[in-house]
Amino acid sequence: MILLSSFSFIQTWFTQGLLHPLQTPSHLLLIISIGFLIGQNGRLVKHLSLLVFSLIVGFILNHNFSLKWDFELIILAYALIISLFVVLKLEQIKSFVFIFVIICGLMLGFDSSPIVIPGLGENSIFNWLAGAAISILGVILLLSIIALFLRHYWNGIILRVIGSWIATSALFTLTLQFAKI
Repeated sequence: MILLSSFSFIQTWFTQGLLHPLQTPSHLLLIISIGFLIGQNGRLVKHLSLLVFSLIVGFILNHNFSLKWDFELIILAYALIISLFVVLKLEQIKSFVFIFVIICGLMLGFDSSPIVIPGLGENSIFNWLAGAAISILGVILLLSIIALFLRHYWNGIILRVIGSWIATSALFTLTLQFAKI
């Protein structure tokens, strides 16, 4: 018992970055919705490579510029829009999915940054960003593969129901952001 208590989980900058997208509701909703949209569209390699590029550009822009925008609200609204596209399953939207992927990567990259403490080295920041990027891309890849298989069953109704749940969650989260409790 004493031996087990002496081995505690050491939370490094990498693991903090790895957990960040999964602990932020707006990020998680956007990640789920864009993952299902990519899988529903069926062009995984093309869209995931665009996502990697735009996520890195978002990290670079975040590191070099500071905008005073409320990215949480923008990301929630964007998650709502993308989840509604998953629900509607429009054929006309398939050619514009790459634009949604690029904007998603930029928004997630621009809103992801570690808490900066005085004396914090660049190595810690880069470890945090690497963990966040791996988490974002890994979850989107996993959800895209799941959606790729689910889109063939029952004419994709399962994905459309999940998309409606994401839209509802985004609406609830947006409502709670504006509520004065």
